[in-house]
Amino acid sequence: MISIMRPNKIRSLSVMCKRNIVFFQQQCDDIVQQPDIQLAVIRMPPFPRQPILIVQIVIAALMLTITSPTGSGEAPDSYRPGDGDRFWRISTRRLPKNPCQSQLDSPALDVRSVTACGQSTPSTWEDYIQTVGDGTRDAVIYVHGNRMDRENAIKYGLMIYRKSACRRKGRPIDWIIWSWPSEKNGILIHDARRKANRCDTQALYLSWVLRRHVEQNVPTALIGFSYGGRIITGALHALAGGKLGGRSLPEPPITGMPFDAALLAAAVDSNCMSRCGIHNRATKNLDRLVLLYNRKDVVLKRYWRLERIRGNTALGFSGSRSFAPRADGTALSVRSRDCSSGVGIQHNEMDYYEHPCFAGSEIANLIDDLQINH
Repeated sequence: MISIMRPNKIRSLSVMCKRNIVFFQQQCDDIVQQPDIQLAVIRMPPFPRQPILIVQIVIAALMLTITSPTGSGEAPDSYRPGDGDRFWRISTRRLPKNPCQSQLDSPALDVRSVTACGQSTPSTWEDYIQTVGDGTRDAVIYVHGNRMDRENAIKYGLMIYRKSACRRKGRPIDWIIWSWPSEKNGILIHDARRKANRCDTQALYLSWVLRRHVEQNVPTALIGFSYGGRIITGALHALAGGKLGGRSLPEPPITGMPFDAALLAAAVDSNCMSRCGIHNRATKNLDRLVLLYNRKDVVLKRYWRLERIRGNTALGFSGSRSFAPRADGTALSVRSRDCSSGVGIQHNEMDYYEHPCFAGSEIANLIDDLQINH
């Protein structure tokens, strides 16, 4: 017996198909415009007499034609994440959280190799630095924000990776997820102050890793959200000889290194990289900076409450117009964008990857330019 679909059933199925296509297309939603989905709608007779013919009509009615903006049915190359990308997770969750107790000669970092699906395998620092330093790939270090537990660090890091991977055009990379002790702990303001103090220690650990990258001649880009941005600017500052929490690296300072960085909603002083800022040496090891901020962020709007200094604003809230010069005395190249029109009031990292901020495209361009310039 052959089941016959009425026109209203065909319309409901067409809506389901269209929703599924939109869902998958959202994975890379700012690469191309919304595809033109055309559905062939054929009116059926009120009382069909030939069941086999009716089945053929139903099948034809559900056929979808997706037309790309270029007129080709093929997806652009940027839809495919780079084959050969490698993934790592470096964790400092078991290390001392106080700068005075931090191990800066050779910190016992917990290193794991990770698959694109999130499965991790124990590794060693020696294996990591030897692999990353083999000269076949550039490195990208992603530093997450506050209130991220151990289990979600890898998952979230890979989500951010995918947001930029489908837009890249360069060669494969090493994607490193920096996992630091940021689990939710108590009331938001007290938790925020506690984690702000931990950022100095994390910056010291990260600067130690960056020094090893310099020694192995590994071109490196850094991506940070919220406190992740604070850790990155602090690490670049410490690498150039700056002090954090009264501590500095035991080795001679390094300056003039062309690191690139992207900071999203950075929870650090807006003038931190100015001549008199708390991380004023950071620009000595920066080549380019992408700064995405949000003047409507309700969390960063209250940033002054961290140290109870009214008028103190966050870099991720107001942006910055003052930067110390680079090591050669030239001005730092900064691409700055206010994303408040699209992100709104939320302090949500994923919102920065939606229209109209397009953080995924910004980061992809940063990585591609890193490979071109090095």
